Amino acid sequence: MVPDLPSLTRRRLIGGLAGLGMLGTGVTVGLGMRDPTALPDQVTDYASRQYPTPPEVTSHWRPTVTEEHAAFAVDLLTETTSRAESLWSEFDSERRFVGDGGWLDDAESALRNGDHHEALWQATYGLQFAGEDLGRARWETGRGDLQALATRGTELQERAARVAEALEPYRVSDPATDLAWYLEIEQEAILAEQLADLRGFADATNGVDDEDGPATAGVDARSVGELTANLLQSEVHIESAERFQRHLERRLGDDAAPYSERLQAATEAFRTSLADTPTREAALARQGLGDSEQDDLYAFAHRRLARWCIPSGVPSPWTVDVDRELRVTTAVAFSTGVAKARAYERAVDELVLEQGQTGFDSGHLITAKRRARSVYQSVIGEDPPPLLTRQASRAIEDLQVAEVDGSGDGDWSLGHERVQAYCYALIGRLKLQEYPDLFETVVEGP
Repeated sequence: MVPDLPSLTRRRLIGGLAGLGMLGTGVTVGLGMRDPTALPDQVTDYASRQYPTPPEVTSHWRPTVTEEHAAFAVDLLTETTSRAESLWSEFDSERRFVGDGGWLDDAESALRNGDHHEALWQATYGLQFAGEDLGRARWETGRGDLQALATRGTELQERAARVAEALEPYRVSDPATDLAWYLEIEQEAILAEQLADLRGFADATNGVDDEDGPATAGVDARSVGELTANLLQSEVHIESAERFQRHLERRLGDDAAPYSERLQAATEAFRTSLADTPTREAALARQGLGDSEQDDLYAFAHRRLARWCIPSGVPSPWTVDVDRELRVTTAVAFSTGVAKARAYERAVDELVLEQGQTGFDSGHLITAKRRARSVYQSVIGEDPPPLLTRQASRAIEDLQVAEVDGSGDGDWSLGHERVQAYCYALIGRLKLQEYPDLFETVVEGP
């Protein structure tokens, strides 16, 4: 390995990189085509941050958010902030924070500028703060109606359930796009239901009295504030699910055909493929790292890959309750499980680390990033099918974070940081290579 230089100025770094290729401009010549050990680590560390990375998944496709849709969320944040301010003005009490945390101004500005997606996101996020502020104010003024909160949670969960039920039989005209819409609708409904789930609140209140509503033991301003914020955010998510659902219904053509059976068949095919997936513990044991205390870079890399790709205990690649009739979310979740399991097996074979290794040349990271970028361009490209981008979103994120920022200290050395970045680029590429086949299984059937 070429030793690290004691210091490299920014000018010398840029000068050295210029001779190897233009990083960050979409054109890269030479770098990554060399022997990974040909350059000092300080140069390749810097290069890892300048190397072109994929854009955000939403740059390719995202569901339509109308001005009316965004305005609904902004208006709800405005009303929540105003009501909280009015209540707090009635008395002197310690206030944890003020209002919406500044998110209302940002949301209103985005709405005026016509950036409806951003306005919706900012208003929804701001409700986390404004809602808690309102809930605390209500509690402090003796107006924390626990039964009303419980009733509102039930109403929102029922709305989410109605959205899910109405999706059958998953009619589609263009599966590659329409299924992405269904996925967005399902996930908005999931978020709405989770935020309106009263079980956590029941724990905070030591249970719910069936006759008199929520018990009051253990309830305080904080718990009421958090629940109020959750319910307000739930309202926005269920509103989004319903609006996206109506938009999808309008865009479906006369040739729209049911897709439920194909989605179920794809899920079962993925489930079968995962039947022999080892547990994380078993996978590590195969590398001689079962209960080992070994902590060299080899062990670090294997543990990172296993944690990212292999479930602990009984294999469960899904991220939601698969007993629910959310067919697209379930199929996509299983497909990502397959991609991770397959990518893991290949990553173990390709890993450029050996037991006992104490240093890692970040030139290997540049090579891994170059190969990953090539695969990204061939799999995702400029105009990918919307559903494919959703399936591959985690793999794309892996490529975005595969860099060395030099923050290593203490137990977290630069060697560990270089290995982690290398593993992100490696596993991101290998997962991307799996998705064309997995995408076809979902949109065409096994």
